[in-house]
Amino acid sequence: MWLGGISLARALLGTSVRDELAACNAATVAHGLSLTEEQAAGLTARRREALAATGRVEFGRGVLRDIAQGFCDSPHVRQENYEETLAAVQDTFYRRKEEAEACGGMADDELIEALRAAFDGQANGSLDALDDISLPALQQWAKQKQAGDYDETTQREAEEEQDFDEYEPLRDELDRVYETGRDQRPSNEFAASYYDGYNELYRVGFDANSRIGGSSLS
Repeated sequence: MWLGGISLARALLGTSVRDELAACNAATVAHGLSLTEEQAAGLTARRREALAATGRVEFGRGVLRDIAQGFCDSPHVRQENYEETLAAVQDTFYRRKEEAEACGGMADDELIEALRAAFDGQANGSLDALDDISLPALQQWAKQKQAGDYDETTQREAEEEQDFDEYEPLRDELDRVYETGRDQRPSNEFAASYYDGYNELYRVGFDANSRIGGSSLS
């Protein structure tokens, strides 16, 4: 049956939404997350709004499937907030993508990984906090991710190592003083003053009547 231009466009859009829905759900069902066709259509419409807001033109399927795959195993994502999370992360993705392209660019998968790491880490599951994280901060998260798979232990160890390094000059100086002086015998003057002080302490602590600190023992 022949379809007019508008009907054909709607049919194609419906097919695209269903294909994206099937791909997303296939990737996330193992984590107990899924979208309805209505939710997928809403997320597709929101993608168009995000693109329009940033003045971007994008061909192809977009990043919804990749975001779903990247966030589905987050401890902060549950079925009841799944649609909201995808929508908010998608909006943040396009805003930061636009900023990144103005200063050298950032690959889609790299940005999604950085958003996920920041979401679980700095933002602690808050979508508002995630949206407030700057592009330079996300780039730093991406570097940490590239250096090794991110997890909370890795991040905590990195922070502790940074704190530890702040005291490195002091430790080096203490080590230098210790190594310089540990094999040197004390001077005669130092030894004399040390033992004079020790003898004085002993003298005032014990008198001829075997009293300690001036108190008689009974």
